[in-house]
Amino acid sequence: MSVTLVADIGGTSSRWGIIRSGHDPRIIEGLPGFNPSVGDPRLFASALKAEFQEQAARVTAVFAYGAGCGTRERAEQMAHVLLAVWPRARIDVASDLMGAAHGLLGTNAGFVLILGTGMNAAWYNGSILDQPMPSLGYILGDEGSGADIGKYALIDALHGRMPVEVRDHVFPAGLAMPEVVKELYRGSSPQAWLASFTAPIAGLTQHAYVQGLVRSRFNALADRLCAYFPLEQRSSITATGSVAFGLADTLRTVLAERGMQLIDVQRSPMPGLLKYRSEALL
Repeated sequence: MSVTLVADIGGTSSRWGIIRSGHDPRIIEGLPGFNPSVGDPRLFASALKAEFQEQAARVTAVFAYGAGCGTRERAEQMAHVLLAVWPRARIDVASDLMGAAHGLLGTNAGFVLILGTGMNAAWYNGSILDQPMPSLGYILGDEGSGADIGKYALIDALHGRMPVEVRDHVFPAGLAMPEVVKELYRGSSPQAWLASFTAPIAGLTQHAYVQGLVRSRFNALADRLCAYFPLEQRSSITATGSVAFGLADTLRTVLAERGMQLIDVQRSPMPGLLKYRSEALL
């Protein structure tokens, strides 16, 4: 029996849907992520081979939506990695933004925002994405993302501006400069390392410092959206990603203050992607 795989691949983690005729679709969570612009393809491919070893011969198509796959060159890099795992399968690669649009909006028009390890946004007309905002990555952009919030938390901690109780919760092992330099400048996935601090930060949302930090980064996000998209496009926003989902209340409040309504937020677009791809296979 042939198997179709649908993948939502972020910079930190990936989710995989399995479609088989006569069976309900199944979702596998918690596999490593990969961004072709900054990630290590060997670790990613190795994890996929181990997870799908028993099904490898039956996989006939892989529809992958990936972070960093918005250009032809990087989409081809992602396809090359996937072909190493499934050399006989049809491999289709699109951007994570297109995955968010297909998963949250289907064939309906709307504004889609990704807020996870990274950030990106677009207006979707039901088939084509309009992306006037450049994707500058975690160093120059990605405002409001996990990597962005983690970066500013790290800066505050290193400069002694973070309250002790917050610092001890977010950085329980302390902060040794050699380790910081190693992870940021020589690590295999510095954006994922920075984003890893956002989960403990999200657990302290009642703390005034944390509220101020998160709001400041979401305001920076709102500034970007206002600069690149007309109000008629961004007035109603659908969002996906761990940060959008985990900090939805603060995100909704900040966007509303700028005339934008968060009408739907999902941790992952995968349930909608499975529906979209299943219907396309009929």
